[in-house]
Amino acid sequence: MKLFTKRLVLLNQSTGSLFLELACGLAPCYLEGAVLVSNGSLNKYNEKHVDHSLRIHRAPRYDRRSRLHRIFSWITYTLYITRHVLFARRGDVILLVSNPPLLAPWVWLLSHLRSVPYIILVYDIHPDVLIQAGALKSDGLTAHFWRAMNRLAYGRAQALITIGSRMAAVIEQEVGQNGPEVRVIPPWVDVQSMRPIPRIENPVAADYVPPDKTVVLYSGNMGASHDIDSILEAARLLRNDADLFFLLIGGGERFGRALEFAKTHALENLKVLPWQPADKVRFTMPLGDIALVALDEGMEDLMVPSKSFAYMAAGSALVAITNEPSELSDLLSCGNFGIRVAPRNPQVLAEAIRGLTKDKKKLKSMQLDARRIAEKYYSREVGIRSFKDALTEAGLVPVNP
Repeated sequence: MKLFTKRLVLLNQSTGSLFLELACGLAPCYLEGAVLVSNGSLNKYNEKHVDHSLRIHRAPRYDRRSRLHRIFSWITYTLYITRHVLFARRGDVILLVSNPPLLAPWVWLLSHLRSVPYIILVYDIHPDVLIQAGALKSDGLTAHFWRAMNRLAYGRAQALITIGSRMAAVIEQEVGQNGPEVRVIPPWVDVQSMRPIPRIENPVAADYVPPDKTVVLYSGNMGASHDIDSILEAARLLRNDADLFFLLIGGGERFGRALEFAKTHALENLKVLPWQPADKVRFTMPLGDIALVALDEGMEDLMVPSKSFAYMAAGSALVAITNEPSELSDLLSCGNFGIRVAPRNPQVLAEAIRGLTKDKKKLKSMQLDARRIAEKYYSREVGIRSFKDALTEAGLVPVNP
């Protein structure tokens, strides 16, 4: 059914470059543009790339310092967006994400008070992620109630979109026959901005890594679902490999543990840094000759780490810390750009990294293949075109699809 749509309202508490690019790509398709309701992670660097058809409404900051801070942030943002739903204009359509996890059930509830169509983009499957992280009991009342609310929220959505085929299967099983078909649109990367940069030409290289080292990079959230402990232990095991250097950049629940580990063991081959300014990311990502992406046990079908695609565009060989089968192992099967290591096995991880370091020819081949596949299948243009197609199929036809 074709709906009357004039404006897109995007709800995402923590907007990174991926979602901002999506907002910018979709906004010109609507007569009245789009509104993005997000937090202060939108800085001057990425705001200058915003099209005039996209307006940004500032929301409360997303606090990742601890689980308690995170939950408080979820509640604060969920309440903050209430006015954007209740006072939606005629012709508005809402695109919301699965984080904060309270958002979809809340929008479903509000949609009964004010009839407004909405689309759900599932980045993380809740409550399953929290159950696997040990924060909830799978057979508890909270988990059962949460799943029931998901079924209601998903069933009323005009469209359901997620970022991996295994995630889609989990969602379809939960929703059953009452919800819309789940469409899979993988994450993407701006392959023009994120690209390989030779170390000698990289303007920030000297500030982050020593010269003439093979750099092993982890860049991103250090949360409960990421096997950061194996990465830290691998760095300790490889402390005497003179040509190796580990660079960890990010934040989250395990960031403090990473800092303390580096200090306790006095590791000269390991540098742990907090989130870096957005304008430096396109320079820090290409520092990794080898890039690490991690999914802890139990998360195999629940997440697709989007940083994998940025690593690939930057020309890094991937080492995926994950069980098989998983979303990450499926990604690796697309080419010869990475290897898999089981979680919680730092000795095997260290040996895998050492093996890639010793075989320079193989490492270079993997780096080239990573870049090739990113350009062909995971560019921004491919991803946004897929979103426009999904909106069209849902009857939310853009003006200029």
